[in-house]
Amino acid sequence: MLTTKQRAALRSQSNSLPDSVIIGKGGLTPTVLGELDTALYHRELIKVSVLKNCDADIRSMAFEAAEKLGAESVQIIGGKFVLYRFSDKEGIEHIEY
Repeated sequence: MLTTKQRAALRSQSNSLPDSVIIGKGGLTPTVLGELDTALYHRELIKVSVLKNCDADIRSMAFEAAEKLGAESVQIIGGKFVLYRFSDKEGIEHIEY
């Protein structure tokens, strides 16, 4: 569980991130969850964009993805949400918050 200060630090770092994954009309399919899992493994902090033609609620989609992937939902704003999960991958620079 992230503290308020940690969440704020991650939120500020996510402002300059490009969209790592774009979710389309299909919503959270197993393929999309696999892509999110891979992106979190390599980067720890990712920004996800949801297209307007997706029928699912963005807030519920963000919390469902975070729950299934063991991640934390950092921010949900507009059509985007940010996820964080500490990666055990060796050789990457871990995010300081």
